[in-house]
Amino acid sequence: MVLDLHTHTTASDGTLRPMELIQKAKLIGLEVLAITDHDTVSAFHQVDDSAFKDPKLLLVRGVEISAEYPTDSLHILGYNFRDSEKVEKVLNELIEYRNKRNELILEKMNQHGFNVTMEELKQIAKGKAVGRPHFARLMVEKGYVQSLDEAFQKYLKDGGLFFVEKKRLKPEEAIDLIKEAGGIAILAHPYQMLRDGKPYPIAPGVESLEDLIRYLVSKGLDGIEAYYSTHMPGQIEELLYIAEKYNLLITAGSDFHGDNRPNVKLGMNVPYRHIGKFLSKLF
Repeated sequence: MVLDLHTHTTASDGTLRPMELIQKAKLIGLEVLAITDHDTVSAFHQVDDSAFKDPKLLLVRGVEISAEYPTDSLHILGYNFRDSEKVEKVLNELIEYRNKRNELILEKMNQHGFNVTMEELKQIAKGKAVGRPHFARLMVEKGYVQSLDEAFQKYLKDGGLFFVEKKRLKPEEAIDLIKEAGGIAILAHPYQMLRDGKPYPIAPGVESLEDLIRYLVSKGLDGIEAYYSTHMPGQIEELLYIAEKYNLLITAGSDFHGDNRPNVKLGMNVPYRHIGKFLSKLF
């Protein structure tokens, strides 16, 4: 089955507008598409109602919440939540803080001789939510760095010269928000959380990836993103084993960002026997 349950638009840090992403999904023959922007559901204010009635493409409301975690990589995907207003209210408060954070990053950059403006960043972002990828692209465009990777490694990553801490929900709070809104909570890209093969010990006894997933399941997690654009076959097999062991839903997502991640292509081909249980929850 060809689908993609993890994608981003200009509402966060993607380069395609929501309707452009939907059209691209149709063009390449996706059967299911979920829009899961970072910490915002504003993309759906830009989507025509008719897009949800297209018999050829099942469009799913989603979000990717960046939870508090030392490596900035514990993300909870939320799907099919009924109370969008509840989710939007909490996330808008986080966005308000993010805007203040962007101003602090901008101030640091200008103090170090990087002549950049918020107007330039918004022009690159093409939407409301300016994030670090937009700072990186602007730095490349203005010749301050040679690549996006250099921008992050030298200036924007945790510990970099221009880094400013995010304000985030705790993993448990992110799961609670999604579940209380009537949605499905899924752990995104599990292997991205690991450093030297181990997760950060966010709770007693969390020493392995399985330990971490089991802990999050105890807090209400519904499933895991077993299929992901950078997961190797052995990693997928391990995640499928864990999903079966704890009776978890399985999802599949590319983490498509358009030109901000040119090596990540839209769409994944996944066996229906693995994804069907999750899809049944959408109806």
